[in-house]
Amino acid sequence: MATPQQIAARHSVIRAWLESGIRPSDAATQASVRFQISRSTAYEDLKKVSADIDLSDDGPATDEEPISQTSVLASLQHHFNIAAATGDVKAMAQLVTAIDRAKKWSAPCQTSASPFA
Repeated sequence: MATPQQIAARHSVIRAWLESGIRPSDAATQASVRFQISRSTAYEDLKKVSADIDLSDDGPATDEEPISQTSVLASLQHHFNIAAATGDVKAMAQLVTAIDRAKKWSAPCQTSASPFA
């Protein structure tokens, strides 16, 4: 009888196989050999892992708002403030360039979070 930790580790490996594109029949064969389990147990694990993959929230939600120019500029300004406080001139220069690029986006927001506006 496998411990819950062993089952979780087995499921993690099977999930990686499935997400990398291995066919379920090949994954079942590999799981059977690698973990010394029966093919029926391997297929039960495959069903559980496939269900977990289907239920997981690995991508963007359908109700997420699009990225706004204001939020990007605010984030860049925050990182600029940190770079200025630590004296990282190279990072400050890169962030000024990034802020300029973000200002040129054709986002619906016209207000700027940057003090350089």
